[in-house]
This record gives sequence, C-alpha cells and structure tokens, in this order.
Amino acid sequence: MRNGRLLTIDGNPADPNSQGSVCAKGVAGPSVLYDPNRLLYPLKRAGRRGEGRWLRISWEEAYTEIADRLRAIRESGRPEEFAFQQGRNRSTDIVRRFLNAFGTPSAFNHRALCSLNRRAAILATIGDSDWDLGDFENTRYVLNFGCNWAEAHQGHIPVAIRMMRARERNHAKIVTFDARLSNTAAVSDEWFCVKPGTDGLIALAMSNVICSERLWNKAWFDTWTNYSADEYAAHVRPYTPEMAEAESGVPAEAIRRVAREFAAAAPRCTTICNRGSHAHRNGFYNDRAITVLNALVGNMGHVGGWCWHPLSAWDTQALPEPGPIPPKPTARSLIAEAKDWPLANAWEGKQMRVGEIVYRWIKERRQPISALMTYNCDQAWAWPEAGLVREVLSDEELVPFHVCIDVMVSETGNLADIVLPWTTYLERWDIDSRPPQGLVDYVGLRQPVVDPLGESKDLREIFPELARRIGGGMERYFPWRTQEEYFEEYFRTVPGGFARMRANGVWQDPAKAPNYVPYERVLTAGELKGSQTDEKTGIISKGGESVGVRIGGVARRGFSTPSRKVEVHSRFIVDKGAEADRTISPLPIYEPIPGQRERLAEGKLIMISFKWNVHNAHRTLQSKWLQEISHTNPAWLNSATAARLGVEEGDWIEVTGYRPMDEHVPGGDGSPLGTLRTRVHVTEGVHPSVIAIAHNAGRTTGGPVASNGRDRTSLPGHPPSRDKDRERVWWEGSLSVAQNDIMPIYPDPVSGQQAYHDTIVSVRKVTGTG
Repeated sequence: MRNGRLLTIDGNPADPNSQGSVCAKGVAGPSVLYDPNRLLYPLKRAGRRGEGRWLRISWEEAYTEIADRLRAIRESGRPEEFAFQQGRNRSTDIVRRFLNAFGTPSAFNHRALCSLNRRAAILATIGDSDWDLGDFENTRYVLNFGCNWAEAHQGHIPVAIRMMRARERNHAKIVTFDARLSNTAAVSDEWFCVKPGTDGLIALAMSNVICSERLWNKAWFDTWTNYSADEYAAHVRPYTPEMAEAESGVPAEAIRRVAREFAAAAPRCTTICNRGSHAHRNGFYNDRAITVLNALVGNMGHVGGWCWHPLSAWDTQALPEPGPIPPKPTARSLIAEAKDWPLANAWEGKQMRVGEIVYRWIKERRQPISALMTYNCDQAWAWPEAGLVREVLSDEELVPFHVCIDVMVSETGNLADIVLPWTTYLERWDIDSRPPQGLVDYVGLRQPVVDPLGESKDLREIFPELARRIGGGMERYFPWRTQEEYFEEYFRTVPGGFARMRANGVWQDPAKAPNYVPYERVLTAGELKGSQTDEKTGIISKGGESVGVRIGGVARRGFSTPSRKVEVHSRFIVDKGAEADRTISPLPIYEPIPGQRERLAEGKLIMISFKWNVHNAHRTLQSKWLQEISHTNPAWLNSATAARLGVEEGDWIEVTGYRPMDEHVPGGDGSPLGTLRTRVHVTEGVHPSVIAIAHNAGRTTGGPVASNGRDRTSLPGHPPSRDKDRERVWWEGSLSVAQNDIMPIYPDPVSGQQAYHDTIVSVRKVTGTG
C-alpha cells in the first residue's frame, strides 16, 4: 500500500496451501480493484432488458424494491419461487443463512458445469470425500488424466509447487493424457494426445496389464475393497491395450510400459484428473476407472499416494457458525431435487445441482420463478446454450424480477432489473480455505485492504439488511450489528481469536496430523461400546449406522461407504439408478459417447474448451493487465485436419454446433444449435478429431478492455474515466468469440455433469472477416 492505494500483491507465507506463492491472477488484483468500468453504484433498468439503459438509484431505493418483491413471495407461501444462482462462492455461510431464513431451496450453483462427475465417482468409491488430493510433494509417479494443473485447476498454485518439488526432490515422473498440448502437458515427462472421452478406457487397459502381469497389491485390494482382485481381473480382461489404442490413439505398448512404471512406483504413485476426463457423457465411469486404478496398486491414503481429506474447507465443527441458525427449507423445488439424474443429489449436503438445465426448465414452465438473484455468475455468457439463457432472462413473464450482484457489468447484468455493485475480494471480509493440499485442514481470513470504492457492498452487508426489511422472522438470524462482530464470534474458538486471524490471516491446528491411511485407525473402546458386528461382512454398527469394520479381527474405522471398504462394486449407485429408472453399472466400465463415432465418420469434429493460465472464468477479463496478455481465442486445429479441410493458419472458418444424439438428454435430437466465425491456429498440439477453443474470450459488455473495444458504454452516475489506458487498448477489434453460444446443454445421464468436451461441430472455410 502507498498513500491508501494498493500497488502490489504477494502471497501469505503462512498459508499452508499456497505457502506464499500467487499466480498471475493474484498479482493482477489491483487492475481489477481499480478497473474504470467497475460497478460503483446501484442501477435500475430504464428500458427493455438488454438495451443497456440504466438509472442510478440509491441503496435505499434498491433495498426497498428488492425487499418488497421478496417479502411478497415469502408471504405467498411459495418461497421456492425465489431462486438464487451463484458462481464461485467463498461466502457460503452468509448465503446459506439468508436462503434458509427465507425458506427457499431453489438455489443452484455451477457444480454440474465444473466437477460433479469427479465428485460423484470419488464419493461412490470411497465415501470419505468428494475430492482427491494426491500427496504430490512426496510422490514418485503421477498419471495425469486431463488435468491442466499448471494453468487452470482448483488447486492450481498449491498443486503446481508440490508437483515441481516432487520432480526436483523425488525425481518424480509425470505422464499426461490430454487432447491438447496444455502448459501442463508441456512440462510433463510424457504427453499422449488422446481422443476426448477415452481416459477411462486407458485406465481400464492399464488395470488389465497390472492384473494380467500380477503387478497389483493383491493383499491390499482383497483386504480393503469389496471386490476380489481376481474378480476385477476378470472384469478388465476385455479392456486390452490394443482396444484402448484403437479408441484413444495411445499406442498399446506405451500403455503397457506406463502401467508397469506406475505399479513399480507404488505406493508412492498417484493419479490426478479433472475436466479432461470427467466433463463427458461417460465421465462418471471414466473417473471411477481411474480411482480404482489406484486401489489396484494399493496406494490409497499412503505417503506419496492417492490421498484425500474429509473437509474441502474449514472445520465447521471446530469453528461453529454463530447462532441462531435458521432451519433448512421445507418447500420443494425442481431446481433443488433434479430427480432425473440419479447421482445429482445422492449424497446429503453436497448440493450437486444440475444447474445447466435450469433455464430450459424455466422456459418450459416446469419451474415457476417470481424472482431470480444472480451472484458472481455470468450465465448469459458462460453457460452452455447461452442464447437460451439470454432468451429466458429477457422474458419478463418467465423471470418477472431479476437482481444481479457483481463487480462489473456483464451479459447477465445487462438482463437484470436491478444491478448491485459488489465489492472485490480486496474490499471485503470473508472466511477462506481450500481443499488442504498438505492433508491438514485450515481456515483463513480474507480482510479488506482498502475501503470499498464508490458505493459497492458485500453480501455480508446486503443480506442482513434485506432480512431486516423483509421481516417475518428473518431478521432474528442476523443479530450482529457489524461484520467484525460476526467474525469475533466466528473465530472465538481459534487461539487468539479474531485478533490472531487479523494478524496472521490463517490458522491451522498444530495438533492435527496429515490424513494418511485414515481407514486403518483402530476404534476406541468408547466407539465400540454398544456396537454390533455382522459376522458375515465384519461391518460394525452402532445406533443403526455403520462405524467401522473388523479386519483380521481388529476393529478399524474403514471407509465411509456402505461396506466400510473401497466400493469397486457399488450397490448404492445401482439402487440410485433404479429409483430414477436408469441403469448404472456397479463396476467401472468404458461407455462410448452415443453417436460420436458415426458423426466423426461424416467429417465432423469434437469441440473442446480450455482456459488460459491468466484468466479465471468470467471474473478476470476486465483486468487490463491480464487481458493484454491473453485477449483472443482462435480455434486450434491439427495440421492434418486443417489440410483435409483446406485451411491454413489465420484462415476464417465457420463452426456449427449440434445438439447430441442422445435419447437420455433433453433436446438430444442432433439438431444444429448455432454457428460462429473464427480464425484458425494450425498446430500439432491437438488431436486430429478435435477443434479446441479457449473459453476466456467473447465478451460484448464490461467495457473496452473486457470486450476488445466492443463496449464503450458509460454508466450513469459514474465519473468520467481518468484512466489513461482507456484509449490504449491496442488489441481493440481482436478476434474474440463466445464458444458457449454453440455448445449444447448436455448433462451426463448418471450425475448431470455438463459434457463440455463432447460437442459435435462441423467446420467449413469461409471468406471475409467474420
């Protein structure tokens, strides 16, 4: 800081995840904070939705209108008709409190557009967590299936620094399977360019090799899974490396060699995967196969192996939320339940909402909405079939009232009735922690470094005030007078309390040890008191719930699955499928994408999406520092594919997206969805059946920086920009296309995960400038 102005950002060395490192997005924080096109005052629509005509209003006017609307909905007895949509949310406590106090279950997030298949596969298999945390720093071998941890991953910098330490200290080998030469693939020891959606088949073929050559840890598998190693060997026998080569393009001998190397490194070996493996129609099965591959070599929970932590954030039992706590809503909501997908909400408390389908439901009037509040989620630009989202948000009969809370004007905000200026993370209080890469949970405090600019406010100010104005009992759940008073109470169990958190920014209980082999923990006499043991299964039950399992006569904790073991064969998912009249295989399998082979034979391509290391979904494109680095997104084509299509570097092409040919998917009739025009980047760094387009471009609003000069709107009440860089956007007019306009809504029938990497497109060369 200098003279009250933020100049630079460094990482906090006390943070156990980042350990003082930050990425480009962190360094660029000041350019977001001082963005001249930020929202600074409440705005009210003055024309039709989408016209971009606004009036500046006071917070009093905004609060009054919003509270009046929401009060009427609540008093109507249909609280579920108030829907709340969120993007990335680090204020889960205050959001949950407000929605529960209101009584609406109609909240949906971007889980199905991000990580639903991955989480469902892990929960179904081990039950202890919905996210794996490989012990990368101590590993010797990493199999990476479609995870771009060097650029765009939930763990990003914490994962990257541990990967690099493993290479330096342990001579760890990293092998990456990905359809595109990402920065992660580039820093790996080996990169195999795979056909999208075949990652699970490669893992099954490796399992075949490990079983047939008896490279497995048979004793561990037979002890700690609910399926014998011999049975699993029989199951994977048809999945030969030759079969995997024919589908994926990875040579059979390479699959055999890598499988042998992986097994030889056990237990100090692990897998890592992300949207490259699970954001597919078959993604649940892909990640199940990859997860069980770890069990086969017995690395689960071991130092340097495939690990996890039961908490993905801070320990809410050690740090209980200040009371009084509102009860959970009793109203019913199609948005919340998503019953068409067996595993969408199969695990209590995980909120695996199938968010991409909601706007289709609203259009079909399956889900009545009286008011919608969107928070940090630019769905009118960032969601599949974004044109459908814009159509629904434009219709005042379908969405009578829409409030948008965000830092900048966006395509979504442009379709709101009231826009509220949200503080950046540099101007607000928050509780912050992430999945602990060191396998010990921690809690962090986000605190303002500058006063909020203009009249921007955070949810922790907005929601308590709305609750008081709505009334009807809501106000009693917000008894504190200031945010600091709330955090004083929240951190009272931390040694040194709120003062310590303000000084250090983070706290980790020194008495806690890394979460290694938690399933081996021997149950105490107190835990066993009053329990019963099933002589056939060894499962120990108490009070009607399983608490452990006897292994070799010893009562151990086991896994948090029905069998208290790794569920290679899952009866749970079969039963969930039956409830929804859907067949789910109890074992990991490979399931080809319906219709894909036939459409590729017609000359069509698979469109995939990726993110640059300097951008974060919709939240960074207004940063002039980051946008100057990356502001365009031409389509990547393999040189052989380009030659077949008769196109060269820089040529213009027209890309037409199609809906899937899949009877289990809403609108799965194979029809054209839309077209876009873009330029070609010819490269060997992408699979021949693929066209790859970056997600981080294509804005039409948000100011000249975000939109490459398309939008120069001045907001009412905002002072004229004094930013000397406003007229120095040298990349004005650069190519920038919105990929999601031609990407169909495509939920995996098992969990509801959006199949981001299965969009079928046709490509033709065109003349002109797009």
